[in-house]
Amino acid sequence: METNEKDIIQEVTNKEYEFGFTTDIATETIRKGLDEEVVRLISKKKNEPEWLLDFRLKAFRKWQTMKEPDWAHLEYETPNY
Repeated sequence: METNEKDIIQEVTNKEYEFGFTTDIATETIRKGLDEEVVRLISKKKNEPEWLLDFRLKAFRKWQTMKEPDWAHLEYETPNY
């Protein structure tokens, strides 16, 4: 990509949106990582019944005991959950 194209892309993406259309969407950010607190928070946000939360927590605890598979011929950085 030529320098001129990079400059144009940079200019367009960094300027204030000028066409007047906006959508207000409620968002919430959950911290990085996965633990029981995050599982509980997501379940609460989804208004899930207690039995489903229990199922998810049981699955999460099982997942914590599992070893990540060593896939043949794949190289990737192991995620830090």
